[in-house]
Amino acid sequence: MKVLDTTFLIDLLNGKPKTKKIIEEDELFTTQINMFEVIRGLFWWNIPPSRMANVMHLFGDISVMPLDNPSIIKSAEISYELIKAGKKISDNDCMIAGIALSNGISTIVSDNVAHFSRIKGLKVETY
Repeated sequence: MKVLDTTFLIDLLNGKPKTKKIIEEDELFTTQINMFEVIRGLFWWNIPPSRMANVMHLFGDISVMPLDNPSIIKSAEISYELIKAGKKISDNDCMIAGIALSNGISTIVSDNVAHFSRIKGLKVETY
């Protein structure tokens, strides 16, 4: 099982060939936080509504995990530990990792190695 991060999802939507191998794997997930980041980007870049339909179709094909109480607690723990160690990352990245880890998923597919590699118990797979 793997969680697909925003960097991967954007590259996938842009048709980058390096995403093909990973998207063919079984048991791929993403989070509501990643969904938010991708959709916010569409608004930011004033992408036409037809592209929104493609994005929503993608999120229909990949299991999207919610930010629930256990993942909030795990996210807060991750954030606290990183701040305490002087290795703070964004709250969004803490929540993405918290959702993954609280659901028993320890691998995230991302090009954001710098942030996610700081999180204990999370393996970053690049593509």
